[in-house]
Amino acid sequence: MALALHYREAEGLSIAEIAARLGRSPATVKAYFYDPTGEKARAVKARYVGVCRGCGAYTQARNGKGDAYAYCKRCHPGAIQRRWTRELVISAMLEWRERYGRWPSSYDWSRTHARRRGEHALRRLGAGHWPSASVVNAIFGTWAVAREAAEQTGAGDRRPRAPYDRASRTT
Repeated sequence: MALALHYREAEGLSIAEIAARLGRSPATVKAYFYDPTGEKARAVKARYVGVCRGCGAYTQARNGKGDAYAYCKRCHPGAIQRRWTRELVISAMLEWRERYGRWPSSYDWSRTHARRRGEHALRRLGAGHWPSASVVNAIFGTWAVAREAAEQTGAGDRRPRAPYDRASRTT
């Protein structure tokens, strides 16, 4: 901005000449002179946003001034509901224990870790419909709390379990 101002005042160049020297479009150079601080542009943008009726967060603009969305994406009626619930995560943990004889770990339900651990881990991950480790943490807070909830739910289930095989985790 300061260089454009220098070219205009000290050298008396036109907007087109200043734009050529700066490698900018003439419209950009005009905007430098019209709104040097950007305050006017911010004020224009502010007229296009709205406030969510549900939570008070800012909403996105749509087709012009005063036509912003009434709800944010999180509060919008009919917004996508969570796919995983506490009950579904616990059910998935119980199913994993039934299939593999032990409780799942966060590594078991991580695609990144499964790739690093090899084909066997990838096959186990792909053999069912499991929530990601981050989903379990988001719902329960910690993996330990999720496992405790699953253990309490499955406490009446006293079927024999296969022994834990550490070798199967690394292959």
